[in-house]
Amino acid sequence: MRTYTSVESIAPPLDRPVVTLGNFDGVHRGHQAIIFRTLEFAGNSGRDALLTTFRPHPLKVVRPESAPPLLMDHEEKMRRIEELGIEHSLVIPFTPAFAQIPAEEFVRQVLHDGLKASAVFVGNNFNFGRGREGDLDLLRRLGGELGIQVPEMRDFLVLGSPVSSSRIRRAILSGEVELARELLGRPFTLSGTVIRGDSRGAQLGFPTANLQTSSEILPGDGVYVTRAVTANRAYPAVTNVGNRPTFQPASHAVETHIL
Repeated sequence: MRTYTSVESIAPPLDRPVVTLGNFDGVHRGHQAIIFRTLEFAGNSGRDALLTTFRPHPLKVVRPESAPPLLMDHEEKMRRIEELGIEHSLVIPFTPAFAQIPAEEFVRQVLHDGLKASAVFVGNNFNFGRGREGDLDLLRRLGGELGIQVPEMRDFLVLGSPVSSSRIRRAILSGEVELARELLGRPFTLSGTVIRGDSRGAQLGFPTANLQTSSEILPGDGVYVTRAVTANRAYPAVTNVGNRPTFQPASHAVETHIL
C-alpha cells in the first residue's frame, strides 16, 4: 500500500479516485463493509480506490478531555486496512489549523480540487469540518454541485444495532469480549513487550508472561481464554487482566499463562 501524508504528495496524481473517508478506529465490520464497497465501486468504474484518514484522532486535538481510548494504534490500523486490499491511503495530519477548515471548504478544496474525487463513501454518522458542522446531507448536496457521487451506505448491523467503534469500546471495557469479537470480525488483541515480573507464578507452577502494553483500552478485569502469539507462533493460554489478588499488595497487570 502506498501511503501519502498530503494531497500534494500523491504522485503521480490519481485519476478521479473513489475515496472513502473516516477515522477507521478498529477497522471493524462496519468499516470493512465501506472499504469493500469502495473497492467494488472503484473496480467497476476502472478507477483507483483511495482511503483517507486522519492522524491523530480528531478529538485528541479539538477536545482531548473527551477523546476516546483508541482500539488500536495507527500502525496496526494501517496494517489492517492494507490487508483488506487498499492500495492507496492518504493520512492527513490533523492539526488545530486543519480543525478550523469549514466543512464546505473541505469538500471543495480537498475532495474536489485536491483529490478530484469521482465518488466518496462514508458512514451514515460521518461528520466533518469545523465544529463537526458537515454531515452526509451536506456532502451529498455539494457532491451534486461538484460532480462527486456519494452512494448510499446501509449501516452494518449486528444483533439489530449498527456496528461502531464506541459500541466496541463499551463491550471491551465491560469484559464482553465475545461481543467485541463479533463486532470487529476478529478477536480483540493486546500487543506489547513481555517484561520480567517477580516470578511468583513460576514458583507456584503457573509461570506467566507479564505484558507491558501501550494499548489505550483494556478489557474489564477478569480471566479470559486467549491465544498468545509470539515469533509467528500461537499458543492456547489464559490471561488475567486486573489486580492480582493472590499477592499483597495487589497490583494491576496483564499476565498470560500458556497452557
